[in-house]
Amino acid sequence: MSIDHVGNGLSAGTAEYLLAFADDEHLVGARHTAWIGLGPFLEEDLAFCSIAQDELGHAIGLYEILLRDAGRDPSSSLDAFALLREPSEYRSSHLAEAECDDWADSLVRHWLYDRAEAVRWNALADSSHTGVAALSARARSEERFHLEHAERFMSRVGTTPQIAAAVERLLPSAVGSWAPVVGETDALAAGVTSAPSSELANRWEAAVRADADRWGLSLVWPDPASPLVAAHADRSVRSKGFDSFHESLTVVLALDPAATW
Repeated sequence: MSIDHVGNGLSAGTAEYLLAFADDEHLVGARHTAWIGLGPFLEEDLAFCSIAQDELGHAIGLYEILLRDAGRDPSSSLDAFALLREPSEYRSSHLAEAECDDWADSLVRHWLYDRAEAVRWNALADSSHTGVAALSARARSEERFHLEHAERFMSRVGTTPQIAAAVERLLPSAVGSWAPVVGETDALAAGVTSAPSSELANRWEAAVRADADRWGLSLVWPDPASPLVAAHADRSVRSKGFDSFHESLTVVLALDPAATW
């Protein structure tokens, strides 16, 4: 199910770089959907449903770009590519994959991820690939709502012990997600993205620290070189529990991969 060749627009390295972002959007969106009907109140169920739909839409947009560039028709190959790859073929971060079955964890992941997502889409705003640039414009518009939602709730509960514990659990994986993605050098050289992961990570960290200061949330920032962070940094290695998560995503499609649903 991997993309086995590329067309004239993207190098193999650039395709790998975009695939990492697409898989992040896909899996964090899928994780968000677990809260539909289970959130703390109805308004929150609806908000997470909307956010999840946006993230999955961003993933679809990136997958379509990759498939078209590889000479494949997204209308017939998108679902199989998104859902039926082997786990080793995904390039999602551990932060996106995390189950976050506690509401505090899910809210903190939402905040940390969407801060990072905004930075990543901004770096694609002037992409040399017109399709990527157009998708970035749409995504950045939607991300404003996502961040407003995260900020609204984190500002209310950011000083609670539950949130502090969730930040301690998730911050290492969030920092680890900024390890340079395979293909980043190609993406930079081609002008598909405008900044390396190290620079984007600095922008993200500044935004996260500013949020925490504003809310009175104490942060113990993990050392990027620590083993705890490094354990989350290799996007070719799936996180604990990924196999069962992946199986849950494919249970319907696997009944008949050739069917038109």
